[in-house]
Amino acid sequence: MPEPSNRTPGALTRRSWVRVMGTTAAVTAAAACAPAAAPAPGPAAVVPGAAPAWQRQWDQTVELARKEGRLALVTDVGPGYRKLVDAFQAEFPGISVDHTSMIASQFAPRLAAERQAGLYAYDVNTSSVTIHLARLLPEGVLAPVRPLLFRSDVVDDANWVDGFDAGWLDKEKRYAYGASQELTEWLWINTDIVKDGEITKVEDLTNPKWKGKILAGDPRTFGGGWLPATVMRLGVGDDIIKRVWKDQEAVLGRDQRVMMDSMIRGTFPIAIGGVFRQILNEFLDKGIGKNLKPLHFDHMDNIFYDSTVLYFFNRAPNPNAAKVFANWVLTKRGQELISEAGVTNSRRKDVEAYSKEKVVPPGRKLMLHNWEMLPAIDKTAEIARQVLN
Repeated sequence: MPEPSNRTPGALTRRSWVRVMGTTAAVTAAAACAPAAAPAPGPAAVVPGAAPAWQRQWDQTVELARKEGRLALVTDVGPGYRKLVDAFQAEFPGISVDHTSMIASQFAPRLAAERQAGLYAYDVNTSSVTIHLARLLPEGVLAPVRPLLFRSDVVDDANWVDGFDAGWLDKEKRYAYGASQELTEWLWINTDIVKDGEITKVEDLTNPKWKGKILAGDPRTFGGGWLPATVMRLGVGDDIIKRVWKDQEAVLGRDQRVMMDSMIRGTFPIAIGGVFRQILNEFLDKGIGKNLKPLHFDHMDNIFYDSTVLYFFNRAPNPNAAKVFANWVLTKRGQELISEAGVTNSRRKDVEAYSKEKVVPPGRKLMLHNWEMLPAIDKTAEIARQVLN
């Protein structure tokens, strides 16, 4: 019968100790011979000379746009936009531009009719603020512009007056990007007829001398009359619409070229919302129109984001080409070209003011033409319909 053991549980015998030590030595030797463990992962190393992420995204987007092969672009009117289109096509060979030139008040109903017919023909639009935010955005035909923009030189706050985000004109700051900023030119005179000092304030337009001699945009509907009537009304009171448009028997016009021709010829010595520099330049190139002059005074001026506001349409047929144009037109080169086309001033700090006459005077507090003005414009239209209908 075996003798009971007097070892405590877990105690090692000499033989067990030798066996354990041998195993430990083997494990230690094996560990010494094994490859060193990889260090814990740290920040990814930057490969010298590698393009930044935005540049790689840009190159990929341009390549995808070339596969689409075209861009359906809508701009305001004026000969300068052709130069913009030609420059884009030269810089991005393989992308052909289908260019439609049309003012917003004419384009909006055309777009609505095409959408009802199931046509989705346009990618991007550079236009004015009011009609698109008042009509196209509620109708759901606009897609956000913000996701399109990623170039470093475009979204950098340092390149823009008041920073990049100051350009968003819609309430959500996604759908309408205003790259220009200027002093409005709502009131024009023919200097052959109206002498210096005859009109120095809004109330001077009510002088019986000018009865039947004022050419004006219609303040009841989309077009050149809405905004000047709104600015005047907010400045001097609601009755200014009756006093100028009705009592002075203002003649309503909608065709911008016809209106400017009437002004140049002296048929009308005063125009409210009837002269636009984009088209005036066509007359000046022919040596006529130098007798037209804009007037600036309180209750007629506001800060305007002109015909270069950038929009993107949903269900765009060429989304990558749209993304290329949206970024390119906000670069220094793109802004130089579109400022010339729209006869306006870019908010980019590295782009010289194209129209010195429309530079906003430093420190001058004026109304901003953005989504916040839409209710005031609606009220103007309502008052005008009551007065003029």
